[in-house]
Amino acid sequence: MEFFRSILQNNTGRTVTNNYVSLLLIQAANILLPLAILPYLVRTLGTEKYGVVLIAQSLCTIVYVFVEFGFSLSATRRISLARNNPRLMAGIFSAVYAVQAILICVVAILYLTIILLFEQFTREWEVFLISFGVVIGQTLFPIWFFQGIEKMRFIAIINVAAKALFTILIFIFIQQRSDYTLVPLFNSVGYLFAGVVSMVLSLRFTSFKMPSKSLMRELVVESKSLFVSNIAARLFNSANVFIVGVIAGESVAGVFGSFEKIFIASKSFFSPLFQALFPWLSKQPYKKQRVTIFRLMPILSICAILFAIVVFIFGEEVLVLLFNDPDITQQLVAFQILSLATLFAALNMSLLSLYFPAIKAYKTRMVVLLIGGAFNIFTAYILVTHYQIYGMVISVVLTELLLLTCSFIYFLRMKKDIVYV
Repeated sequence: MEFFRSILQNNTGRTVTNNYVSLLLIQAANILLPLAILPYLVRTLGTEKYGVVLIAQSLCTIVYVFVEFGFSLSATRRISLARNNPRLMAGIFSAVYAVQAILICVVAILYLTIILLFEQFTREWEVFLISFGVVIGQTLFPIWFFQGIEKMRFIAIINVAAKALFTILIFIFIQQRSDYTLVPLFNSVGYLFAGVVSMVLSLRFTSFKMPSKSLMRELVVESKSLFVSNIAARLFNSANVFIVGVIAGESVAGVFGSFEKIFIASKSFFSPLFQALFPWLSKQPYKKQRVTIFRLMPILSICAILFAIVVFIFGEEVLVLLFNDPDITQQLVAFQILSLATLFAALNMSLLSLYFPAIKAYKTRMVVLLIGGAFNIFTAYILVTHYQIYGMVISVVLTELLLLTCSFIYFLRMKKDIVYV
């Protein structure tokens, strides 16, 4: 508690706190509002059709990493350092959007090709096509810019409004199983609304200018290792529903996807803290960076352990309250096993999402995430083939534990004079 008290006693600390609250609102909108409609969607659409929607969402999340290209960290850091230089900040802002405009055109072509090549996706082409609106909306949303200038309150309001709109539309228009194609439509509308409004709002603080080709090239080169890291991260953060759907079928994907949303909600409690601390930590001396991480870890551990205890004691009641669906409630043990991953995830995120990017140890982060991503794909394929949903949750727990082990070993071995990039 002394750690947080010392932060709150200065202006910088209050800025971090305000940004944390704003980011927490964004995460609440991103996770808790969809989580609130999750039981309704499962009951109305059934696990099979809901599974189709989740598989499409998973594929879009995977392809978005090719558009985001690591800018959520590298651009945030650059904007943070250039915030007192309006001309340079505008150049970075324009260069990021220019690179992403090129990338999203390439990704759209590849995405359409995937839909046409695989019969499982072609059969539900409307769902997959409409879902791509989320990718466009996320690309327009300059959260990296607002993180960099440490003004998150505005986009927190926009994000909550967009998610609230999505939630209202779901309850009004989704009445029967055949309405499942409306879910990705409303989701895309929400993301596009948030993306357009936040991009327009960002122009109050900066402006577009002719992007510099040299700066665009520099940003791409700097973000390459982050890009590879993010691909690896998607192999265990977002691809799991996709893997389960392809191997075990849409119904099992619907059940696992329901559990995963609760797991993601638990992880998302920590994400705003890391995002709010990131611009501040990037500018701190080396010793203070390491001390901050050491002080954070016990707090993160306590929160994660409490979550796991609640799931083990009240897991059945939670599933009945949320879903009241036999297909889901009968998989209580799988849900309890998955809750163990929260502890490992909270701790490895403090290093992979906060410390390594703050000290520009992008290559170290990339290596750890590549190890975790490859391990997850390998174990998931083998275990899901034989044990279906139990194989997937075991793979998730083992992967999060491996990530924590590898990242902590790197953290302990690091010295001040290491060359990180």
